[in-house]
Amino acid sequence: MGSFLQDLAYAWRTLRRTPAFTLVAIATLGLGIGATTTIFTVVNGVLLRPLPYRDPGRIANVWVDFGVGAQSLPAMSPGDFRDYQARATSFDMVAAGSGPQVIGATGALTGDGGPPERVDVSPITANFLPLLGVDPIYGRHFTAEEEAIGGPRVVILGYGLWQRRYGGDPSIVGRSIKLDGLDQTVVGILPKTFRLWLPSEAFLITDSQIWKPLQFDYARQPPRNFTLFTVFARLKPGVTFAQAQAEMDGLARQLRREHAVHESADMRVRVVPLQDDVVKHARPAIVALFAAVGFVLLIACANVAHLLLARATAREREMAVRAALGASKRRLLRQLATESLALAAGGCAVGLLVARAGTQTLAILRPANLPRLDAIQIDAAALLFAAGATMVTALLFGLVPALRAAAIDLNSTLRMTGSGTAAQVRLRSLLMIAEMALALVLLIGAGLTIRSFAALQQVHPGFDPDGVLTFRIATPPAKYPTAEQRRALLRQMDERIRAIPGVTEVGLISQLPLTGSGALSPYAYNDATARNWESETSDGRNVSPAFFRAMGTRLLAGRFFDEHDFGTQNIIVDETLAERAWPGQNAVGRQLQVQPNGSDNRFATVVGVVEHIRAHDLSRAVRPQLYRPMGPGGRLAVVVRTDGSASGLAADVTRVMKGIDPDLPLDHVAPMPALVQDALAQPRLTLLVMSLFGGAALLLSAVGIYGVFSYAVSQRTREIGIRMALGQDPGSIRNQVLVEGARMTAISTGIGVAAALVLTRSLSRLLFGVKAADPLTFAAMAAVLMAAALAGCYVPARRATRVNPIAALKTE
Repeated sequence: MGSFLQDLAYAWRTLRRTPAFTLVAIATLGLGIGATTTIFTVVNGVLLRPLPYRDPGRIANVWVDFGVGAQSLPAMSPGDFRDYQARATSFDMVAAGSGPQVIGATGALTGDGGPPERVDVSPITANFLPLLGVDPIYGRHFTAEEEAIGGPRVVILGYGLWQRRYGGDPSIVGRSIKLDGLDQTVVGILPKTFRLWLPSEAFLITDSQIWKPLQFDYARQPPRNFTLFTVFARLKPGVTFAQAQAEMDGLARQLRREHAVHESADMRVRVVPLQDDVVKHARPAIVALFAAVGFVLLIACANVAHLLLARATAREREMAVRAALGASKRRLLRQLATESLALAAGGCAVGLLVARAGTQTLAILRPANLPRLDAIQIDAAALLFAAGATMVTALLFGLVPALRAAAIDLNSTLRMTGSGTAAQVRLRSLLMIAEMALALVLLIGAGLTIRSFAALQQVHPGFDPDGVLTFRIATPPAKYPTAEQRRALLRQMDERIRAIPGVTEVGLISQLPLTGSGALSPYAYNDATARNWESETSDGRNVSPAFFRAMGTRLLAGRFFDEHDFGTQNIIVDETLAERAWPGQNAVGRQLQVQPNGSDNRFATVVGVVEHIRAHDLSRAVRPQLYRPMGPGGRLAVVVRTDGSASGLAADVTRVMKGIDPDLPLDHVAPMPALVQDALAQPRLTLLVMSLFGGAALLLSAVGIYGVFSYAVSQRTREIGIRMALGQDPGSIRNQVLVEGARMTAISTGIGVAAALVLTRSLSRLLFGVKAADPLTFAAMAAVLMAAALAGCYVPARRATRVNPIAALKTE
């Protein structure tokens, strides 16, 4: 330990004598370690850290597939849920949750002196929270008796709502609150850390502020192909997912034999680990970013290795003197390794500051498609990773220079002036080639994401978002119990909002575009699809007559709805469904089967065809769309088009709605362009990070090649002086340096392009409108790297032409 401290003190004195070298090396390593640690916090928080439940590795999400290419979602019919719950032996518990529409809830929270508020409500079975291993901090779980139809009206509150609206008062347990105009008894408060993590495809249950018992009438359950529940299961100890899947395959076969609708649809069941399900869409982007930041760290290490090689050449005489005085090679190697470790430790300190800034930036950006964002933090695992990265980087950039510096020839070195050797020059060249090749891979990745993001921004979402304000409302059934009362409320809302100056249209829809799936609506257009019911599934939404005009959606054929369509079997379909069902034909007036064989009102009449609206995100058209006339009441979204600013309209709309009914809660008041920008959150984050990494790699490579050629020119001063004394033209000397730089760049480009062709395949799932092997992007990024490399060569090349032959020869 005493020797190590002595080495450390000497390393500190040595580094302090060369502050420029020390600061550049620490800053370069800090950038690499900090960026790598930032992305590791994302990997750890999103992919590696277990979900915050009891034994989360045993929790499964149950998916139901209806045939090849048909519906495949984490959704199940109530009857199937009860059958699996009763028959499956692989699970400790099977629980279900659903959406508020199943229990007739709208989430209107009023009374108790607070402002009216619409909150998310999720009905769950009594064993749902116990399955997750989550216990209320106050109160109790639901009981089985509270699941009965007409059972007690009880709720469990989420921690955030309890704190915000009720001041964190524990005495709220046992008291009543008014939800949807009805008194509900609070029986529990959930812990602060609880959040329901779901796959992005889950469209029924949500992470809610209020939880209610799932009071469902199983005696009057809908057909077996009506998927109303999201189902979870907890595997018994010792049971693997493969064993559970095998049992569920057998139970699915039983249900296909027992129910014709399942047999015709070829219904299947999948048992999916919940954690994998939650992060599956984010994993490719995160892994790609982690690989990219690893390249940045390698480039940083290569740059510092350049500096150390140059420094080792300058210190060869010092090492020789120390060796002559009795220092062994092992002792010299240990000293140099200690200096590398000191540099890496300084880089680690800077890197932690960079990582902290990076995680804070992520918290501010809050990319919508990045799950478990709250778990991204600099914790003990991140600190251990940073420490490990420090040790690895010290080894990577310090080992070769230290070995070369320790392997000295005393006689030759003591006679030299520190000019270096051909082997050292070759080593620096090899490092530079590897560094530029890595930089090119990152630049190509950044170029692909830039082109992909640009293509996404050009996507027409199926509507014109400019000048559109959106908000959501709910009409509590207790206050508006009849359809006529709800219809009168909507008429009044329409009239008074239209009276606001600048408003041109007001439309209603059951669920806004770019917010996920609507109700799944199977359909059939011929005998084959009718027999194989649910082999074709559309995204179903209910709209008012003015909705498409308010959204600026184009009518391609037929007409929009009018006030006479309510209560009829008239529908509007999008262009995707029309082309699939009746390719090359006019869909208007056609009959589309919307209920299975044997049902009443099986057929609906197409009265219009509209352009496809992007429902999930801008990168994909998930499924065809089917629109029905909207009835009164329930939960709905409102779109208001104005010829002015949508943002400026928000205050007027809120004032009007308060004037209609002060207890009517509004939420998610936002301009439609904001929803479009939210849909770009994930690609925007990938673009930002990849561009930063690509820019950092380009900068480090330019600095590195400048350093390499500056050093090479300084070591060739005598040679250049002799050449110029013999009459060689300065321009030809400059060109020789540039040609050498171009040769290294060409080699690096070839290696980088070959590596990028292999590695960018992993980006395919993240790209839109551009191929992973896009030749234009490859050529453009190669040109950028060549330009940066030649720019880095130019200054040293120009300096070479200014060598004074007499001064150079005097060094002899």
